Amino acid sequence: MSLELNDDFVRVFTTREAQLRCLVRLKEQLGKQGGVADFSDRQVLRPLSVLEIDTLENACRCASLNWSLLRLLVNRNQQSRDFSSELRTLVSDTRFDGSVVFVLEDDGDVLRSVDNNSTIMSNLPPGIHSNLLVCDSVINIKSCRVYRNSFISKTYIGPHCTVVNCGLISTPNSCDYGKLTISVGPESGGGRNLSLTSEHTMIDVCRQLREGKTLNPVENPLALDMNVLSRCNILRDTPTLQNIYLHETATIEAASFVNQVTMHPNSKIGNSCNVSNCLLQWNSAVTDNSTASDTLLMEQAHCGPHGIVASSVMGPDVHTSAGEVHASVIGPNTNAHHQSLVIGVLWPLGRGNVGYGANVGSNHTGRLPDQETASGEGIFWGLSCVIKFPVDLTYSPYSIVAAGTTLPPQRVCMPFSLILEQPGGNQIIPGWVLQSSPYTLARSEKKFATRRKAERHGFYTGWKIQRQEIIDMCRWARDALRNGGTVQGIGENVLTERAREVGIRAYTDCIQRYALHGLLSCVQRLMNSEGADGIVPETALQAELSGKETVKTSHIDPANVIDWPQLPWDMKGQDEWEFQRTLLLNDFPMQSSNLLSWVEDLLKNLVQLESDYARRIHKSKSRDDSRGAKTIPGYAKAHISADEDPVIIEARKNADEIGTVVTTLLRKLSPRSRL
Repeated sequence: MSLELNDDFVRVFTTREAQLRCLVRLKEQLGKQGGVADFSDRQVLRPLSVLEIDTLENACRCASLNWSLLRLLVNRNQQSRDFSSELRTLVSDTRFDGSVVFVLEDDGDVLRSVDNNSTIMSNLPPGIHSNLLVCDSVINIKSCRVYRNSFISKTYIGPHCTVVNCGLISTPNSCDYGKLTISVGPESGGGRNLSLTSEHTMIDVCRQLREGKTLNPVENPLALDMNVLSRCNILRDTPTLQNIYLHETATIEAASFVNQVTMHPNSKIGNSCNVSNCLLQWNSAVTDNSTASDTLLMEQAHCGPHGIVASSVMGPDVHTSAGEVHASVIGPNTNAHHQSLVIGVLWPLGRGNVGYGANVGSNHTGRLPDQETASGEGIFWGLSCVIKFPVDLTYSPYSIVAAGTTLPPQRVCMPFSLILEQPGGNQIIPGWVLQSSPYTLARSEKKFATRRKAERHGFYTGWKIQRQEIIDMCRWARDALRNGGTVQGIGENVLTERAREVGIRAYTDCIQRYALHGLLSCVQRLMNSEGADGIVPETALQAELSGKETVKTSHIDPANVIDWPQLPWDMKGQDEWEFQRTLLLNDFPMQSSNLLSWVEDLLKNLVQLESDYARRIHKSKSRDDSRGAKTIPGYAKAHISADEDPVIIEARKNADEIGTVVTTLLRKLSPRSRL
């Protein structure tokens, strides 16, 4: 997995820093007394001429307590030019106070300008018109559109920005844009502090969670008591906006209250939302009567409609609506589309779902709300389940807590499991998703590969479900189930003998299928190596399969050692074949005397496992088809059948391709080899 940071992270940071430096320098110049002042090599600040003041007062119907505080920022070669004609069309019916700068450069910006967004408001004539009061602000009047606002103070309005029908736009205090400190986990009695920036990824967040360290705050010389609308931004119909930094094309439309936010390009706040102390990355949004506070929304994260999120990290492609999320870290591709509660949940790898009525937030002991839960990758919290903290499912990825289940405090280390409420106590079926619902995994794998919209985070979010660290969890779980007696890792749940056997079989098939794929890749690599001439050299194969130490992804006993599991990006640089070879030799002891026959048998076994996997994917979906057709009139016509389902078609295609590849390889291993 490549871990190369997307250039946009660096670009958006350096652009913001450069613009803040420019505005800090401009404010310093405004604090100096005098006439014409140099601002840069090509720009000067100058006061208004008598004719320009007369134009603003009489022709433009404007007023100011002190016209000497209003300046023009112009190109150096135009400092003596009279701009009365431009002011006559660009400014009208507005009162000014304090230090106000009109930017009148030919290119329309102190910095680099960009093309305007195509919106209906771009049809408005540019300029500043019909505002009650504008003070201590810098405005690119040649291309911006500032209409009918009540009070604009300490605000930079860049080129092609639109500010219409807003109330109070101000900065009551200086703001360190792009930075945020929150506490996740326990709401009281402690907490896990995270020092965040608007350019953080889940890798940065997980590093702090694991190490328990936060950055020491330092005074930023670029902290600024000024709102910044960089360029091509839209602010409209919002009563109160304070301490906002908008990168190009970010918009705030019809919000209720916005305070202390940094917004990356194409991020949005709108429709009666309250947002305070938040960082919004590219294409993220808070919409439709939602409330967000003290939260980092990563790229393509969305809160709304009617969502509440506070003191949390919403990872890339996370969607929450209707419910509440508090003091939590929610990893990529996680959905909570319904009325639900998530409090104090550390879920850094995400990829899960929260069902309607799920209460993943029973964090109060009656003494303090100081409990938390660690959720594994791909967990499905079922309808109306109740999770009593503390719970740790980090070693139970892609497990399902069934509808209506009340889960007491516990630690479960059984991947792909089903936990359901039964008379006499909750029952756990280890590996149930692998054995009885593999369609879930096949569809999820396809979904995670095709629906990820957060392209800038794609360098680390594209991990596969069945990979080294997940298979290693299955290996541990299988060993625990095989040991007999008291089975570790099942938490406070009942394990029947039948469920134990299901788990052993499910984990065994999963481990062997993964290991045999490694063998197939190894044989293909040897066949295509230099000098092989399309035939697998037996000596090279012998060397690949013997004489090396076996390895494990982790030596941690998750039932007894409380620690975070390995993360996908931790595995960068590790040799996957070495781990697969270890699993292979553990399950299929090598027969050195007849190596080629042993390899042939294993490859045939892979074909059988792939065929069985495709069959079970079809069975898990066709079971729903059969039940639905017996229950609902017209069900078959309204649903895609298992035989036509694209997930199942792809699974069968993959199984057929493996069979074809193995058939070809077997002919080259030995002339007598046939399936």
